[in-house]
Amino acid sequence: MNHLRQLHIIRGLAAFYVALGHSKVVLWSGARAYLEKYPKVNWNFLDYMLFGLDLFSSAAQEFVIVFFALSGFFIAYSFDKNKWTFKDFFVNRFVRIYPPYLFAVFFSILVMLIISMYSPALINGSLLSPINQRMTASCQELNAETGLLSLFFIKNQDYIAGNFSFWSLLPEWIFYLMIPFVIRFKWFPLSVFLILFGIKILFGLEFSSDILKFLFEYGFYFFLGASFYDFLEKRTLEKVNFSPVLGYFVLVLLLFATIASGIVEMKPWSHVIACFFTLVSIVVLLKYPIPSSLFYRIGIFLGDISYTLYILHLPVYYLIYAILYEWSGQSIFYERWYWLSIPIVLVVSYLSYLCIEKPSLQWIAKLKKQRKGN
Repeated sequence: MNHLRQLHIIRGLAAFYVALGHSKVVLWSGARAYLEKYPKVNWNFLDYMLFGLDLFSSAAQEFVIVFFALSGFFIAYSFDKNKWTFKDFFVNRFVRIYPPYLFAVFFSILVMLIISMYSPALINGSLLSPINQRMTASCQELNAETGLLSLFFIKNQDYIAGNFSFWSLLPEWIFYLMIPFVIRFKWFPLSVFLILFGIKILFGLEFSSDILKFLFEYGFYFFLGASFYDFLEKRTLEKVNFSPVLGYFVLVLLLFATIASGIVEMKPWSHVIACFFTLVSIVVLLKYPIPSSLFYRIGIFLGDISYTLYILHLPVYYLIYAILYEWSGQSIFYERWYWLSIPIVLVVSYLSYLCIEKPSLQWIAKLKKQRKGN
């Protein structure tokens, strides 16, 4: 566990991938509409390459599953290292999650209000693209009920101000509420969730309830990560013999398998592959850490801002979308404007991280220091 910071690279790249995938949802036509506009019969090699890059970032949900498995691993590590009491654990999680989240809620609402004044055509229902319809519905739901539900990470008809990245925070908090009571049982919770997950797959069950989704699928991913920490903590990776070339080769294969299965929407198997990718990433990076380099520094930077980047990117895209609409008069973009949105969202996320999230992390570090002193 001496190289645990390496795992922030996985989290950072996962957050970046999700942000990149969502940029297309807001700022691009989508693959089917693009193919109708530009039939492949007229394409050259460069057109195929560019379209391949477009599709490459189409597995955003799979990389949220990477978050789930990593979160399970890190929470199990945190319990083992800090010996949390229930109270201190929930205070820690509250301070870690809520300040950036509440800022993201406020910022999302502010962006929608700005759009309603600056570019009302995008949210008055006159435009029929899916993203415009979502923005319209979100603006109609800006009320006290939606605001109250959002405090518990629950959506009304949609997530507040159209920030659908918030969907993963409720499963995360269900896991937090469960873990202090079941972590002492080690592998038993994973066995229960594995059985429930198997039942879902065997009978092809689908659920609308967030609780049932957690019980029959998402809980398995979290507790798989938590149990994997317990597995590694009792073993030394020095005794596991494989070459770094083989390790990283398998890691890259699983990365592409995760993306490919996500593109063809092979759920829930694409989620299972994402879990295998996460577990192999943990083993490879802990045993053969990436040396200090430009890639390492970029990965660590993205890991540091990953939470803020994840919850803040969509309102930034909505704002860019409104600016582009007023500038061009188009509501559907076949040009790849979404590429230009990525640097902007990284800058905004970094500034928010410095102002909101980093002070929260410093307070948590202070809390841990006080506990050790007592």
